[in-house]
Amino acid sequence: MVVLEIDLVKTSCGYGVPLFDYIGERPTLKRWAEAKGESGLEEYRLAKNVFSIDGFPTGIAESQETGSRQ
Repeated sequence: MVVLEIDLVKTSCGYGVPLFDYIGERPTLKRWAEAKGESGLEEYRLAKNVFSIDGFPTGIAESQETGSRQ
């Protein structure tokens, strides 16, 4: 559940946003994950992603204990 208090919303027409052509995905994340391996990724998630940026539990620790994936 997410609770938001919105004070101000700004919009833009987008007229000044440049057009870009999609060339492809960057390979950096895939290379990093492949180098870590599945067990390294699990360790990383337990070290870095147990709590959200605002301090709420993500459920990752519980899913690791039960063997399920979220």
